[in-house]
Amino acid sequence: MDRVDRLLAVVAELRAAAPEPLDAAALAARLGVSGRTVRRDLELLAHGGLPVRAEQGRGYVLPEPPEPAPLGEAGSLVGPVRGTLAEAVRTRRVVRLAYTGRAGARTFRDVEAHGLVVAPYGEYLVGWCRMRDGPRMFRVDRIGAAFLSGRGAEVRDLDGLLAALRVPVPRPPAEPGRRGPADPERARAWTLDRLESVRSRLRDAAAEARRPARPGGGAGAAALRAVLGHLAEWTRWQAAAIRSAATGEEPAPAGRRPAFPPVFDRESPFDARERMIQDAMAPRSLGEVARDLQEVLESVGHWAAGCDDALWSAELPDPRPGGPPGPPRPLADLLAGWRGPLAHVEWHLDRLTDEPPPPPGGDEEEAWVVDRCPLQA
Repeated sequence: MDRVDRLLAVVAELRAAAPEPLDAAALAARLGVSGRTVRRDLELLAHGGLPVRAEQGRGYVLPEPPEPAPLGEAGSLVGPVRGTLAEAVRTRRVVRLAYTGRAGARTFRDVEAHGLVVAPYGEYLVGWCRMRDGPRMFRVDRIGAAFLSGRGAEVRDLDGLLAALRVPVPRPPAEPGRRGPADPERARAWTLDRLESVRSRLRDAAAEARRPARPGGGAGAAALRAVLGHLAEWTRWQAAAIRSAATGEEPAPAGRRPAFPPVFDRESPFDARERMIQDAMAPRSLGEVARDLQEVLESVGHWAAGCDDALWSAELPDPRPGGPPGPPRPLADLLAGWRGPLAHVEWHLDRLTDEPPPPPGGDEEEAWVVDRCPLQA
């Protein structure tokens, strides 16, 4: 660990412990350095403006951070994290983060700061991670410390980063005019990028569920199999309905549709239809339902890549299950926007990873996987 990373780690540990003091020996053990090195680092940070104080017999304590002031490189280590991030975004700078991920592992990474976004579950820094060489979001409350470097960020399109990261951007009130990407070329590219991102998430989720060493792997694989069964059939229906609305042709479901009872194609309540889907998908393994869904998405990609440019400029009826079509929307919005098949897949994957539901029980086994599904609205 180099000196800048060690200083970041010291500040992050003090902030995590605040308002309780942290013993120098314990801090040294966490960082794998000597107590003398820790004390020298604390002295350097204190001279730089970090309001750390020593409490006799208890260790070092960091009080509430002061109001943000104009930041330089040194000042970024001792002020509030959000102030450093805001300055990095404002001045288009690279910021070095001490970041603690969901699993508790801390990493140090250089990030091109492009925006701060308030999402339903917290505030995020949106940027280009140079360690991962790709767009990433970082929860602000998981950033233990941040260092404002003297390096400028590359010029990148924030809208493109948000789209790649699947961040739901609030829309203004509905007004006359087209929504979504402004031209056919951009609309097609945006949709295909979103599609590939969703397919990658599915591959990762299936691989993680199959890992034998994964804690609770059996329950996780069973839950994912049920979710993918739901997604395979509803995505098949949505994709076919959107393509039919765009071309005027009869719906042509893709993938490996299972055999359903005749009543399935009649008008039925959502929960009854979902039970038939789960029953039909039950004999399939996790791998089989994952391949089915991937084939459906691959079919969407082939069609979206080759369809007429004019379709990306038009507004099409929004197919709705069990009811009349919704207000017309652009094709990119139908495929990749809210309530579209890609957002639907992401919604369920997010529920499994970010908000794990309680295990099913009794007669409701596996029915919980579609609770509050956006298609029910």
